[in-house]
Formats: sequence, structure tokens, C-alpha cells
Amino acid sequence: MSNVDDKNKNDGTEQDGLTRDDDYRFIKETIKEKPFNKKLFVTKLAGAVVAGALFGAAAAAAFTMTKQAMAERIEEQEPPQKINIPMDETPGEETPVPQATEAAATPTPTETPTPAPEIIEVERELGIQDYEKIYQDVLKIAEEPRKAIVTVSGLTDEEMLLDNSYLQGGQSVGVIIVENDRDFYILTESQATDNAREIQVTFKDGSIAAGRLQRSDERTGLAVVLADKAQLSEETLAAVSVASLGNSYSLIQGKPVIAIGNPSGYHDSVSYGTITSVVNKVAVTDAEYNLLTTDMLGSSKGSGVLLDLEGEVIGIIAQSYGSQDEETKNMIRGLAVSQLKPLIEMLSNGEEIRYLGIKGQDVTEAISKSTGIPVGVYVDEVEEDSPAMMSGVQSGDVLVEMDGQEVTTMQKYSTILQKYDDGQRLFLQVMRSKGAEGYSPVDVQLIVRVK
Repeated sequence: MSNVDDKNKNDGTEQDGLTRDDDYRFIKETIKEKPFNKKLFVTKLAGAVVAGALFGAAAAAAFTMTKQAMAERIEEQEPPQKINIPMDETPGEETPVPQATEAAATPTPTETPTPAPEIIEVERELGIQDYEKIYQDVLKIAEEPRKAIVTVSGLTDEEMLLDNSYLQGGQSVGVIIVENDRDFYILTESQATDNAREIQVTFKDGSIAAGRLQRSDERTGLAVVLADKAQLSEETLAAVSVASLGNSYSLIQGKPVIAIGNPSGYHDSVSYGTITSVVNKVAVTDAEYNLLTTDMLGSSKGSGVLLDLEGEVIGIIAQSYGSQDEETKNMIRGLAVSQLKPLIEMLSNGEEIRYLGIKGQDVTEAISKSTGIPVGVYVDEVEEDSPAMMSGVQSGDVLVEMDGQEVTTMQKYSTILQKYDDGQRLFLQVMRSKGAEGYSPVDVQLIVRVK
């Protein structure tokens, strides 16, 4: 038994002189690590860096494009900033000046009245040096406003020329009246923008920026064009000025006036003289404007603006209006700016012009007393197929009320009309002549349209 047991003990541990450890001796062999390949490591590392850089560049480009697209979309969705042009009070509507109190008007015993300075009149003829000084003073006044003068050109030909440029269509002087962060707002003549394929704005230093039409008014021939400030250099932007719109209601005969732009037919010319008339009016559809006439000789095709001695714009040169006879057609004339301000604001904001189709003139108290015509707006003409004609308004009617608001002037009529929306109902009251029976009221209902 003992031998068998001993044999059994050796089974699995000893066989043919080999131990179990000898059967699995390969397990004890040492596994050596692969030698470090420095060149391969550097190559892989460089590849990883390059791949990371390419990925980063692609990500940055994608982010930039996405950001730009989002900015453009936000800019498109962002409502444009409304332009507000300060309006001038019309004559007769000024705020009354407070009267001094009795205490303030009565000098105290300690006050000693200051004697008025003695005025010594010296008569002498003006010499050439005096005229030279006057003109130098004029140039000094006009220096800043001239920085606001630009040239607006319309490119109209659809076929390109050999030098890849378009044929130039209309061209006119423009004046920068407003600016915001993105654009300059330029008041110009619509002849430069009518049917234009492209619009270019040339600044005083020769720089050019693309322009886009905001709105034009076919009645007055005025338009507002926007010029992209991002297309201009810092030097050009620093050299540009924005003109100040003045008050033309206070103008009288004999007031000195300066014309800049292209009044004489030459670019960037300057003229000076005096106002000879402020009473003439220009009647256009649904509005009326005062015409300023000067003693300055200019071109029948001149354009630009009129300045007062403060350098403020008080008129927009408009040579197509007024007398066209041989003696006076070249006298520089301009539309008074105070009455134009509501229109300029509408054009700047891209608003449509409300339309009824009435041309009229004011019937003042004095005219009413001498003619018997009621105070209001005398209807000279009603445009064909206009809302006014379709509703039955006739030439010879006198407009006295609009939706219960008294109407005494074309200016007031136009101001009220432009507050209505396209398609809105409007009630007018006109006085209609019955011959020997005088005038009787007639109620008229209209639908406001836009042009």
C-alpha cells in the first residue's frame, strides 16, 4: 500500500524524471518590452499637433462664419433707428414770451441806467480789400457745411462697358443731414436716383461709397440716399461733417445768404448775396412750400443748399421752380427748409407719402374779407383718378375741416394728412360755392392712399 500511495503521490508531480514545474517552465520566461522608437513618437506627436491645429482652424472659421451670419440676421431683424428732425414753429404759433413782472421791470434805487453808446456813422466806399475780406468771411462760414456736401451719381445702363463700369445716369449735389452708427443720410435730388441700377456717393476727398435709396418724393423731386460708413476710411470719416438744418420762417428780404454745392454749375462753388423775396410759394400735390429768391446769379441746372450767416441750411436750391423768363431764370432759388422738415423726416425713415390729390392755396383772413371766400384751403386743382376726385372734391371748393380739425393753411392740411395710414377713412368738410347764394358746407368721405 505504501508503494502504491507513493506512486500516486508522484502522479502529477513526477513523470519520466520530469517535474510539473518542468512542464510549464515557459511561463517563467521573461517578456521584454518593445524598444522605445523616438522617431516614430515624434512623428505621431507632430501629426496629432497638425490635426489639432487644422481642427481648431476649421472650428474657428466655422464659428466666425456662424457669428457673422447670426450678426447679419440680427442686424436684418433689428428695426432701424427712427430719424427725428426737430420741427420749427410756424409763424403765429410761437410760444408767447413771458412778460416781466412789475418788480423785475422796475429798477431798484441802487441801479444806475447805462447810457446808450453813441453811434457814429462813417460813410466811405468799399474798396477791393473790403470785398476780399467779406468773401474770406463767407468762406469761413461755409467751411464746415461744405464738408457735408457730396455728389450722388446714379448708374443706369444695364450693359457693362469694356472697362467693367456702368454708364453714368443722373448726378446731383447732396447734403449730409443725419448720421447714425451705420449710415450717412443724404438729401439730394431724385434725378440722381431715378431708375438707377446702382448709386454711388462721392465725398469731398474723392472717396466713394455705395449708396442706396431710402425714399424719394416725385412731387418735389427730393430724395434721401443712405451711404455705408463701413466703406469709408477713418480719414474720410474724420473729414466729413453733418449739416445743421436751420429755421427759414424768420427770413426776411435783405437777409444775407450763402449758396454752396453746385449753384453756378461748377462743383464745390460758393456764392453769396441777399434774399430778395420770401412770399412766393410752390404748390405741389397735397403740400405747399415757400420759395426763397436771391439776387445771386447761378446756373439753371444748379443744385446745392442755401446757408444763413450761422452756417445753417435754410433752403434747398431748386432752380426748376419760380419764374423761368430770360431775366430771372438763372437767379438762385430754394425751397424753404422749415416747411420741408416733415417731408425730410418721412423720406429719412423710408415712409410712404400719403396722398389725396389736392393742389391748393391758403385763403387768409385778409383774402377772405376782400373776396368773400371762406378762410381755409382753396382747391385749385384735383388730380385725375385721385382719392379726392373719386370722392367728389371739386376745383373751387374750400377745405375747412379734416376729421373735425380746423384747416386754415396748406401746411396744416399736409401735416394732418401725413398722420393717416394707407386705406384709412378720412372725413373732410368743404365749403362749396352756390353762386349768388354764397357758400354752403359739403361733407366728403375719402380713403387715404400712398404714393
